[in-house]
Amino acid sequence: MRSASPASRVRSWHVWLLVWRTHRWIAFGFGALLVLMSATGSLLVVHHELEALLEADRHRVAPTASPDQPLADIVRGAAAEAPADFRPFRLMPAAEPGATHKLLLLGPDQKTRWAVFVEPASGRILWSGPDQSLFTPWLLHLHMHLQLGRGGYYLTGLAGVALTLLALTGLYIHRDRLATLWRHPFRLALGWRVALADLHSWIGIVTLYFPLMLGVTGTLYVLVSLDQPAAKPAAVTFSAAQLPALEPLRDAARQRFPGAEVLRLQFPAEAQGAITVLLLHRTNPPWQKFSRVEFTAATGELRRVRAADEASAGEQFRAMLAPLHFGFYGATWVKWAYFFGGLAPLALAVSGTALWWVRTRGARIR
Repeated sequence: MRSASPASRVRSWHVWLLVWRTHRWIAFGFGALLVLMSATGSLLVVHHELEALLEADRHRVAPTASPDQPLADIVRGAAAEAPADFRPFRLMPAAEPGATHKLLLLGPDQKTRWAVFVEPASGRILWSGPDQSLFTPWLLHLHMHLQLGRGGYYLTGLAGVALTLLALTGLYIHRDRLATLWRHPFRLALGWRVALADLHSWIGIVTLYFPLMLGVTGTLYVLVSLDQPAAKPAAVTFSAAQLPALEPLRDAARQRFPGAEVLRLQFPAEAQGAITVLLLHRTNPPWQKFSRVEFTAATGELRRVRAADEASAGEQFRAMLAPLHFGFYGATWVKWAYFFGGLAPLALAVSGTALWWVRTRGARIR
């Protein structure tokens, strides 16, 4: 095999140098934002565990043998805790003994939410207040739009593009040294500069899936969010007093999809609307995670079944963004892989900054 000509090697070197500089300047420009996105994203993956630690009095109660109160009564009682112009929006029923019901109510601006936690057996209100005063909703808004509303989506969207480019440029920079990384991952004997470079490269290659997947899906998330029209005040003609019994609706949805988990029941604003039961298929592929069963709000009659595997290509594409970006809709090992993998941008930022610091000072610490 003939070796590359000197001119070809020079061109290759110039391309490599251009890519390396692009990689460095993207890191400098978006590093702090990517660290924030990395930390908040990983915390969101384990939000159930964090809620159990930080808000245990709202999410957990002592298991009891007493029968649960009817869900419709739970909704009516909880709705009375919210401001008068808020309407029932979503009910997340207790998923296991010792868990609580959570009801979300929606304000007239279609954005502000009020949360109420209820003990299933007694119907006792454990906590009531603005949704944004809770840990997970506040953290989710910080992660998605930096608590800046629609304008913040532009910043997080750019961060998603930056993360994707960092992964691709990093892969190009180290394309000829992948085998070396496995043979000599940390050459500490050659000094801290070489060791840090090895560590940075090793983290980037081992965790490559996560920067790429999180960058691409995060950018798509922003585009989908920005594409949605601004919510307009709805004419509320359906109230909690009109709710039919909700247990038959929940049980009918479970019978349609045995083995699926009931995530929530969503209530309409208008009397002719539908009560929707959302179910999660945890073992399904990411694009077929969610099925929906709709019932007429006024009567509880079955209206429509929307199976996950029968959804249109566009619906499946949008539905897979959350499972691929957050990772907590799959098996337990997937969730923890996303937790640690989501910290990859943070680890790369720390190791890359340390490498830059050593290089700029010409240090060679042994």
